[in-house]
Amino acid sequence: MKLRWSYICLIPLLFALTGCEGIMWPEKQKTVPTSVELHPPRRPGAEQIFVSLLNRSHPRNRIGYRLFEHKPFVYGAVPRSSERHIETITANALERQFAARTAVFVHTVDVTNKDGWIPQTWTYYIAPVSDGFDLLWVITTKDEGLNEYYVAQQCFRMSGKTNTEWRRKIAETPAFSEYDLWQQQDAEKLSRTSLSFVRRNNRWQAIPPTDKHIVCRTPMGLTMDTLRSEGDLKKITEMEPYGPSQFEPDVDCGLITRSNLENDWVCALYWQRTTHVSNHHPADCLHSFVNLGPLPPNCKRAIRGKIYWMNCSKDELFKRWQSNWPD
Repeated sequence: MKLRWSYICLIPLLFALTGCEGIMWPEKQKTVPTSVELHPPRRPGAEQIFVSLLNRSHPRNRIGYRLFEHKPFVYGAVPRSSERHIETITANALERQFAARTAVFVHTVDVTNKDGWIPQTWTYYIAPVSDGFDLLWVITTKDEGLNEYYVAQQCFRMSGKTNTEWRRKIAETPAFSEYDLWQQQDAEKLSRTSLSFVRRNNRWQAIPPTDKHIVCRTPMGLTMDTLRSEGDLKKITEMEPYGPSQFEPDVDCGLITRSNLENDWVCALYWQRTTHVSNHHPADCLHSFVNLGPLPPNCKRAIRGKIYWMNCSKDELFKRWQSNWPD
């Protein structure tokens, strides 16, 4: 396991960082009250690798992020040529930028011996900033490239006080926990309230407040699923190993968020190249499904993302997201 840390004032696991304007460039005024902690696998050889994210401005909440889980969704051909591949040049440049960030957390996951996966390595860069965390995910292929669609799930865990003990060590997030809220509402025989939202038809829409696995396709996901189902989307019944999924109408983009009940704190996840977003499961999570392909052998791709953790409304979050991702 390779790990590289940078510290300010030699304080371990508690990072202060000069913030950033937009997605890449550092500010010069603010100190950022966020930090990252690594949780090793619960047992030797396990594939569950988690980090916990903290924000001193929003105490008593810790959000979990799972770096590797399940198997990929695969469709299409693998590109063969890697000669002077522009993705590798771009990835190297972005890695240098993120590696130079103060207090960046870096962790490498070796996917070579994982069942059902093409051999590859992933390197995550998580950089605390004033509105959350800037993310970089660098995929490095070996002698075999990745298919046109090679989709990996990323898990954003918001378990509350009602979840199992081992999950609460990674994520205990009462401000954004639907399971905590629903337990209270069920006891009082009230209708359940959704705290999870996506962008659909250029406005926020709530994900249905249900224990079912809810999935929404982005434009890239619709293209992928149309191809792999030969035009019959009803053939695709699940996007998880837990069983059937409930597909909701398509969304505008890969931005997915939880809001607290008062709509004055948000915590959102966004990755470039997102094909689907989903909600729920046993662990009170949001998920992004990210297309890592197509990628030739012995090449790199860098995918940028962002975790927003802000004292603001959903509409203010969307304005910030638009300014960070104008494309």
